[in-house]
Amino acid sequence: MKAVLRKENCLATIGDRPVGITDNAKWSEMDENVITNIHLALADEVLSSVAKKKTTKKICDTLTKLYKSKSLHNKIFLKRRLYKLRMAETTSVTDHINTIRTIFS
Repeated sequence: MKAVLRKENCLATIGDRPVGITDNAKWSEMDENVITNIHLALADEVLSSVAKKKTTKKICDTLTKLYKSKSLHNKIFLKRRLYKLRMAETTSVTDHINTIRTIFS
C-alpha cells in the first residue's frame, strides 16, 4: 500500500498534515484519493472496520491497532499458526516459504 501511495505522491497523508502543505483543497483531494485506494485494496471483512473513518491517518491508526499490535493474543495466534503449518502436496516450495516469511514478519 505504501508503494501505491508513494507512486501517487500521497504518502504524507498517512501521518499528520505536513507544515509545507497549506492548500486545504489539495490536502483534502490527496486524502480522499488515498482513502479510495485503501478501500479498494482491503478485503471486505477488513473494510467494515474502517469504512466510517474520515481521514487516512485514522484508517492507518485503526489498521495498525488491529493488525500490528504485539499483544500476547497475537503472539500466541502466530505461534500456533507456525507450529501447525504443514506444506500441502499441491503447494510449491516457494509459496510455502513465502507463507513462513509472512508469519515471521
